[in-house]
Amino acid sequence: MIKGYKGFNSKLQCNPTGNKPFQYEVGKTYEQDGKIDLCSNGFHFCENPLDVFSYYNPSDSRFCEVEADGTVKQSSNKSTTSKITIAAEIGLHGLIEAGVKFIFSKVNWKDDKVSNTGDYSA
Repeated sequence: MIKGYKGFNSKLQCNPTGNKPFQYEVGKTYEQDGKIDLCSNGFHFCENPLDVFSYYNPSDSRFCEVEADGTVKQSSNKSTTSKITIAAEIGLHGLIEAGVKFIFSKVNWKDDKVSNTGDYSA
């Protein structure tokens, strides 16, 4: 299972490429048949919460934490999966908070002094 984040319109819908809007509900799991491919088949999500802003406007969107299972295909800033659970709606504040935690989780605290020497800053 991969933890991720997903944006939606105000009705908790996504607009798959060339298809009618897909309706989601918090707490439900959805599965997709067929070959999973970015931008053509599967449920999209972002592992980095802040990447969601590349696809959804913060002012009029809804944001959720999701769990991806099954087949997962990843790219630099989004992924697609054959099975997704909409775990919880977290809103804009929750997405930003998750983004800060995600960034801090990538910091190598053990070697922090290597880049913070003399008059230089990380």
